[in-house]
Amino acid sequence: MLGNTYQGILSRLLPVLFICVLTVPVFAKSEEDNRKQQKPLTAGWLEMIVLEPWDIRLRAKLDTGAKTSSLHAVDIERFKRKGKTWIRFRTTDPGEDDNPLTFIETPLIREVKIKRHKQKPQIRPVVEMTFCLDGRIYTSEFSLTDRSRFNYRVLLGRKMLQQGIIVDPASTFTLKTKKKSCKKLMKSKHKKSQEKASPRPE
Repeated sequence: MLGNTYQGILSRLLPVLFICVLTVPVFAKSEEDNRKQQKPLTAGWLEMIVLEPWDIRLRAKLDTGAKTSSLHAVDIERFKRKGKTWIRFRTTDPGEDDNPLTFIETPLIREVKIKRHKQKPQIRPVVEMTFCLDGRIYTSEFSLTDRSRFNYRVLLGRKMLQQGIIVDPASTFTLKTKKKSCKKLMKSKHKKSQEKASPRPE
């Protein structure tokens, strides 16, 4: 009688234990991926980034002395779309010959007044852009301005760097940022977003 009771309990516990054994490695891997993503990234003061989803590769200066980020933009136009203000502009880097000189269209987030030495303040549009850096995806606000007189078309400021980037002032171009891997990463992120947005069957 007692033996039958133990057998009954064991038969009920075995499926549960089996599921736990299968689940633990998956959970551990997920936790490991999260820790890897959250681990601070050490970058040089100059790095390559790729603007997504346009596949535009640009040289970026990581500047802890600047509060906000800035992006080179020409042919800036404002237009309305569904009652909201959008920005249309072009950006490119002369050091990257394979960059497409296509228009980028994105919503206007706000406008910012930039003080300039011995010049009138400049009003710049601010947009939110997504970019890839060393196999990671970041989103940041950028003020748009013509940076053709500067050596680097992108400036990443402190507000963006607070997302987990440590700047090594003695290094440049230490990270590997390739268009192909960035595109693959964006596709994976988009797929996960769609899966989260899709209603689960009951």
